[in-house]
Amino acid sequence: MATPYRLVMTTCGTQTQARDIARQLVTNKQAACVNILPSVESIYMWQGEVTQDSEYKLMIKTHVDFVTAVMETIHRLHAYDVPEIQVIEVGAGSRDYFNWIDEVLN
Repeated sequence: MATPYRLVMTTCGTQTQARDIARQLVTNKQAACVNILPSVESIYMWQGEVTQDSEYKLMIKTHVDFVTAVMETIHRLHAYDVPEIQVIEVGAGSRDYFNWIDEVLN
């Protein structure tokens, strides 16, 4: 059974940009928490070429009501032409953690 909580993922090319996006999301109460994972190696197709980059992965914890705002903030602040934005439904988890998310975002 799904919950109203979502994990939004994106990547950034620099730690500075990852931190800027994370801080903006938390400051604006669009996300309760953002984890930044360093040294994510990405291999992907871009403009007909196989490309390899080191990136920073953001794991954004939010409520379904804020997903659109989160995506808009990512698009507005992101340097990439086509930023990764994936939204994952959270099926289950700690009730205490979910209560904390609600408290932070309200």
